Amino acid sequence: MENAYDFPAEFPDDPEAGQTALRWAVAIVAMTALALSVLNAQAIAEWAAELPANPVTAKIVATADGWNARVAKAGLDTPRKDLHGAWKRAEATRWSTDSPSIARPR
Repeated sequence: MENAYDFPAEFPDDPEAGQTALRWAVAIVAMTALALSVLNAQAIAEWAAELPANPVTAKIVATADGWNARVAKAGLDTPRKDLHGAWKRAEATRWSTDSPSIARPR
């Protein structure tokens, strides 16, 4: 940097570089949304069920429930079920200070 006010990054001269980055970002967001819609369809159904009742949300709820049923039928909800079950077991765990593995302050 010759001047303290020079920008420290070098930008490419290629005008297509920005479009390539945008395409990459859009592809990543789309793949993430697809993965979440498949692997966490239960959350979408739960979200839809919490919407205020009206004719539009009734269609959203029906669509979300149908999607959740198709995902479950294909067995793609297993990772979420396993993780949710592990979380609920950890949440239900009662930690006792009488356990010898827990150091007590003196």
